[in-house]
Amino acid sequence: MQHLIVYILLVLLAVPQMPDSLYTEKAAMDAYATQPERAIQIIDSAKIVGNMTALRADILRTVVYARTYDDRKLDSAILIGERLMHHDSVKANPALQEDVLGVLLYACRIKRDNEQALRWATQLSNLYRSFGEETEALRNDAEIGTLLIRIGQQEEGLARIDTAIRQLGVEVDGFNKLDASIIALKRKAEICNEIGLYDEMILAAQRMLDLLDNYEQHPSDYHDGSFREPSEEDRLGYIDFYRGKAYAYLTLAYASLGENEKANEYIVFYEQTSAIQSVTGRFVIAPALGMLGQYEQMLAIFDEVEQQMGDDTLNANYAEILRGRAEAAEAQGRYADACTYWRRHDELNNELNDRLLQSKAHLYAARFHTQEQQREIERHREATRRANLSLATIGIVGLLVLLFALYAVAQWHKTKQRNRILAQQITKAAEYKEKWKTESEKRKTEGKQLSTSNAPLSTLPDAELYNYLRDLIENEQMFLNPNFERQLLINRTGLSKERIGAAFAQGSDHERLTTLIRELRLDYAVRLINDKPELTVEQVCQASGFTNADTFTRNFKAKYGMTPTAYRESKA
Repeated sequence: MQHLIVYILLVLLAVPQMPDSLYTEKAAMDAYATQPERAIQIIDSAKIVGNMTALRADILRTVVYARTYDDRKLDSAILIGERLMHHDSVKANPALQEDVLGVLLYACRIKRDNEQALRWATQLSNLYRSFGEETEALRNDAEIGTLLIRIGQQEEGLARIDTAIRQLGVEVDGFNKLDASIIALKRKAEICNEIGLYDEMILAAQRMLDLLDNYEQHPSDYHDGSFREPSEEDRLGYIDFYRGKAYAYLTLAYASLGENEKANEYIVFYEQTSAIQSVTGRFVIAPALGMLGQYEQMLAIFDEVEQQMGDDTLNANYAEILRGRAEAAEAQGRYADACTYWRRHDELNNELNDRLLQSKAHLYAARFHTQEQQREIERHREATRRANLSLATIGIVGLLVLLFALYAVAQWHKTKQRNRILAQQITKAAEYKEKWKTESEKRKTEGKQLSTSNAPLSTLPDAELYNYLRDLIENEQMFLNPNFERQLLINRTGLSKERIGAAFAQGSDHERLTTLIRELRLDYAVRLINDKPELTVEQVCQASGFTNADTFTRNFKAKYGMTPTAYRESKA
């Protein structure tokens, strides 16, 4: 036994040990861009072996989590960052505050939490100004302006961006100031595109080009040794990147204004930059191609992007693709395809909004859980805090009430938005039906369809007989008769009950005559609500051939997903 123990000890001593130098901040940062899970393992190990403080480990952990698009990890980055902002060491160190605020701002921007992003961006600008970094503060002020606009404060937001651009100056001295100016102008162009201020978008993009041209011609005039300044080898790549952005903004702006010649001119310029070599770069210019009527090129780009996405289509880019495909189908007269794309676009937008609300609810819950943990720690650490337990409970109840109120308001807004979208879909579907009906009548008039009027009705195939009966009922508006029944159709056509039943059962999607009548009455009710908004729901019910308001409401909701009253209110 003693010999065995000695042998085991010798083997363990012979096994090479993993050097602690593998677990460093540099190793973690080298891995996080491509292997975030590995980076977290390195950070945890570095903390264990003593190569990294707990504070530094938390800061790096937020950096890694914030660079992912996973909602839970983004939430973790935000929660850790919020906790760090209360840490005494962070409060005492402006450089650490800058790091944490930068991560919080980035993570909230990715989550589209504009209110929280505005909070951190404002703190970051104040921090820059506190130690004299006015250029950095102005760079960040442009971000604050875009966030203000996105939460509905358009006038204040535009003023904030314009002030930042103006204070950065017309004559830019030094690369850091040049870069800040280009970023501020980029923010201005992007937000103007979002809110439709295309003339201002053009001015911002042209100013970007002027600055880039001057930098390309006189690079030595901008040398300031700042950490952002590119090397001589990278300078042309920097210029090409932002020049491509400016050309894209100009193309989109001129296309939106209907100035197709100018838009096409800047498309040519854009295609001379490296941006066009990537799928992402081509996707940027796709909306302009659609506005210019170049649908085949736009759809080809969409095909590329969709192939790159694979199954990952739960995102805003795919919503933009569906919108573009719908607009192209409408322009090409493919109304059925357009209707399908619009429906999918609206469904995806709803799903994205639901996901955003769920993510925010999860973050609120996580914050609540973190606060509970902190309170538990405090209760164990200081017995005197037990006296404040009742106050903490009141605060929690207030928070829960607030969360419930926020949830209730969100649900109310969600219902209103859903009804509005459903109303749009119902209206569009009605419009498409009218277009198809008009086109069908036109083709019949021009002789593009074979006439069967000379053949005895009883000898027609089931599908043709069904089409005849459907047209008869619809064109003569027989369905508006509240007492309509099969016998009226028998008297009108001379067909037997069995022959009419067979035409519906075998020749159509409507197994029964009553199903068709109900569909025609509902379509007519939609047209009445659209064309005569002064009518009450009861009047629409009676005018559409229904004898019972409850039956009308139940059938309307079953088909369209909302009551006629809700549809009427959404239209109003």
